[in-house]
Amino acid sequence: MEYEYKVTNFKAEVTTADVRKGNAGRKVTAQLEVLLQEHARDGWELQGQYTFDVQVKGGCFDGLLKVFNQNTQDGDFKIYQLVFRRPM
Repeated sequence: MEYEYKVTNFKAEVTTADVRKGNAGRKVTAQLEVLLQEHARDGWELQGQYTFDVQVKGGCFDGLLKVFNQNTQDGDFKIYQLVFRRPM
């Protein structure tokens, strides 16, 4: 059987208040459930979750990441991806 694949970003968002109140886990779960349900309605099945370390080599993009506090150190940051597939 042949499949088509779709890759999408996933990075949950919680506040410090969510963490203090113990709600962070529920918030992350809810965000992930919404994303999974949206894809399932279109026939996509989750195949895996992957984290990639990306190194940016100098230039203005590296500077922008640091300006916007993207947790960069020497131009490094992480990308979180979900991989889905469905039969063609």
